[in-house]
Amino acid sequence: MVETEALFTVLAVLAIGLVTPGPNNVTCVVHAGVHGARANTPLIFGMVVGFLTVHLVSGLLVEEVQEDSLLWLCLHWFGLIFLGLIAMRILTLKPASIREAMDTDGFQSLLKLKDGSIPRLGFRTGVLMQFVNGKEWALVITMMRFALEGFGGGVVGILLIASITCTGGVAAMSLWSIGGGRLTGVVRDDVWGRRVLLVLGALMLLILAALVVRGP
Repeated sequence: MVETEALFTVLAVLAIGLVTPGPNNVTCVVHAGVHGARANTPLIFGMVVGFLTVHLVSGLLVEEVQEDSLLWLCLHWFGLIFLGLIAMRILTLKPASIREAMDTDGFQSLLKLKDGSIPRLGFRTGVLMQFVNGKEWALVITMMRFALEGFGGGVVGILLIASITCTGGVAAMSLWSIGGGRLTGVVRDDVWGRRVLLVLGALMLLILAALVVRGP
């Protein structure tokens, strides 16, 4: 039986990772804008394989750490501090900052390219992107630290968490590929973007408070 707190933790971390612009969804938007949404199929498949690998490595690492060890305590406080920083960053992030970052990086101009300046990205790129994404590693390790026991622990628990996040990831990356321009418009909008960020930030703070009360 999966614990409710563990499930909410996984879903909240997943939502933050998928809704806010990052390497995976931005790559899907730009690549689909240049080569078409169907060209993202092998890229997304590679992302899933890489994402699953990150989950397995992170989960097995957490599983091997003794609960009464110093490393376990360090993972606990690292996770709390990391989630707290994410929550504060989301709550203080303004849509105007997102617009400025995207426009400065030439994001909108990349979407309009049709001359083949951006090469087709495939399965291997999708896999390798996950291994060099430090934010993803930190998120997954934190998620495993606080949710793995609630999912039953062991390889079964790791695979249960991975099945949820990978399913959500495929759905989200597909949506970003098909309607990326409209989705980025939501987080760039002063009203709707701010609402989305406030909801995600508040949700993360609630989960953080519950984890602090529970203790190591």
